[in-house]
Parts: sequence; C-alpha cells; structure tokens
Amino acid sequence: MATWVICAGEREAERLCDYVRSCDASASVVSVGDPRVLRRRLRSDLAGSCVIVGEGFAGPDPVNVAAAIVRDGTADEVILALESTSGSMRSRARRAGVTSVLTHADLAARQGSTAVRAQGDGHARVPGPAARGGDASRDEAALREPAPRRANVPVIVLVSGRGGVGKSTLAAMFGHAAAGWGLDVALLDLDLAFGNLASLCGAERPGDLASLAAGVTSDEELERSGVRVAERLAVWGPCRAPEYAEAVQPVVADVIARLTHAHDLVIVDTSSNWGDAVACAAQMADRLVIVSDERPGAIPALARCGSLAVRLGVARTRIVRLMNGCDPRRRDESFVARAAVGLECAREVRVLDGGLDLVELASAGECGQLSASGNPAAQDASRGLAGLLKELGALPECEAAHAALEGAQRRRRLFGLPREAS
Repeated sequence: MATWVICAGEREAERLCDYVRSCDASASVVSVGDPRVLRRRLRSDLAGSCVIVGEGFAGPDPVNVAAAIVRDGTADEVILALESTSGSMRSRARRAGVTSVLTHADLAARQGSTAVRAQGDGHARVPGPAARGGDASRDEAALREPAPRRANVPVIVLVSGRGGVGKSTLAAMFGHAAAGWGLDVALLDLDLAFGNLASLCGAERPGDLASLAAGVTSDEELERSGVRVAERLAVWGPCRAPEYAEAVQPVVADVIARLTHAHDLVIVDTSSNWGDAVACAAQMADRLVIVSDERPGAIPALARCGSLAVRLGVARTRIVRLMNGCDPRRRDESFVARAAVGLECAREVRVLDGGLDLVELASAGECGQLSASGNPAAQDASRGLAGLLKELGALPECEAAHAALEGAQRRRRLFGLPREAS
C-alpha cells in the first residue's frame, strides 16, 4: 500500500486527499500542514513516502518547500500542486528535481481516473504534466538550449529602474535610425503584457509572442511571428493577451539568439519590472542601456537598476547610462556626478527633450518620421546609437551613419560665438 503525504493548507489538503483517494482507494494518505514538521517526519516515520506539496500553508514558497524535500532525499518522489503555473515555474521546479507539477485543472481532469498505478517498488505514481502535450512541450522549451547567436550581430537592450522614462520611444527611434543606415533591424518588445513598441513604430496590429511559448522550432517560424513596419525594420511582441506573458519568458534567450540569424542588429525594449525575460536579455546584451531622466527619484532608481545588472553578471564596461529628456538650457554637473556613482566605468549618453513634436509623432505611430526629422531628441538618439555601434565595430559604412556620429562634435552658437556642445 502506497503512502502519500500532503503538505498544504486545510482546504487545499482536502482537495489533494480526495484526488489521491479517487485515483487509488487503497492509498494511505497523511496530511501535514507545517513544512518544517513534514521534513522532520520524513526523516523518521514517513521516510520514503510520496509527497504532494500544495498551497495555503504559512511559511516558504511551495516551490522552495518541494525543492528542500528533494534535497533532503527522504521522499520517494515529490509532486508540486498549484492553482496555476507557467513555463518558467515548471522549468524552475524541474531544475530542482521535482517529479512533476499539477494544476487545479489537471486535478479536475484526472479526478476519478485510474492514473495512479502501482510500480515495482510498491508506491503509487501520479502522472505529471508530461501526459498533456502542451505542458510537456512548454517544459521542453524552457529547458532546451537556445540557438547559437550569429557572430558580429550586436544586441542592444534598453532597461530602466522605473517606468515613464521613454525607453520604448528611444527603442523605436534607434530602430528607424539604424534601418535608415541600411541595417536590417529586429525590434523585440519584452514588456510582454503591456508593451506598445509596435504601435509606436506604426504597426496596425502587433505580433503575438505567446504563439512561441511552446518553443521556437525554426528561424522561419520566428520571422512569421513578427510584424514588418518598414523595409528593413520588423517588430516582435508583446503578447496580445497579457495573461500569457509569463509563459513566454522561458523562450526569450532562444528568440533573441535566433533574431541575430536574419538581422544585422537586435534592439530589445523591456519592462521596468525585471522578471526572467528582462534579466535574460540583460545578460545577453552587448550594450545594456539604462535609461533614466532628471525627475525627482531618478538617481535611486538608476542606482538600483545598475546594481541589479552588475549582480546578474553584466560587466560595467557593457553598461551605458542614457539620460533622457534633458533640459537643453542647462547641464547639472552635480546630478550627473551623483548618477555616475557605482557606474563610473559606464559611458553617458544625453538625449535632449524632444518637446511636443516628439509626443505627437510618437503617439501617432510616426517614430519613423520623428527619427528622420530635425527633432533634437531624434538627433541625439541617432548620435548615441552611432556611438554604440562604433564601439561594437558595427557602424555601417554610409554617409548618414557617419554624419550622425560626427554630430557629437557639432557646434552651437552662444551670443553669436561658436562653442562645443556639452
């Protein structure tokens, strides 16, 4: 007779007990609501039992509890039962050694079945999600090694420590500028739930990254999921339905790597909420552009963002501080000095305030027109991008690209006398 131990809150434990008994009426089921007590008993009277870790108890996260029991080596198998899950959660559980992950939908679908079957060791087995094709393929996608990147194709990732700093508009201007220089550019929107990069670029309808959640099978499949907004510019993302955002996170590394296969430059816009997708993109970046502005509270957000990037293993020499929406009439050197603390090796790019023209054109999806205009923000963005591409050895040999780069030395007039721009 198999022994199953349920670790969950009272209400959830009843559901799981009913499930096990419906699958194997002869099973012995024990409920232990405290994870610490469970781990102690698994070293004594409950050693070798099969464990289902659910939700509803006070204390650590159920995934951490399941992982700890696996590490103890005192249970025959460990199953995680959650109300809902995602590809990244399943991947995390599998890496921890958890046998399988069940959701409430799985329990309901299998209730009353004969799925629990005796094995040669005398224990009953509850089948995991591998029995369901969609979840199994998602697990495999989460664990599959990403495709190799094509050499000499830069990946530039824009991040921030808070929203509203203009990352998406900058990404759109970067993309249009580079496409105008003859590069084939891929824009990737990793604000998976609520991104608007495609609309800023003029797409009538964005693509749907959720279609790739089960894994990217080929470069051709990936190309079909993007939306072309100009001759040399295409946009991927976000998810049309925000609730599928988390399911896409496990395949982000593969998407970024595959975008380098058919394009000369990959530019990634991100959410200010750093999840697995943003962290993955930051680690893959050849240049990580931390976008900030000069509003109150900007420096703490910039500092947190920079320190997180460093903890993720991003070298400071790959980090760029971009100050957006700067006042053209002044440069606060004390602010700049404070913003550089902790990121002294990172170069700085300043983008002036683009005014109402920028707001109106971006809102109308005319970032292409904005990039080609004489708007100061667009000019500074092009100049900053040209500098990054030169550092990476990827600046195209075209007059417009070199003109943008040389614009860094443009001269302004003050009281009729020429002077270098700060």
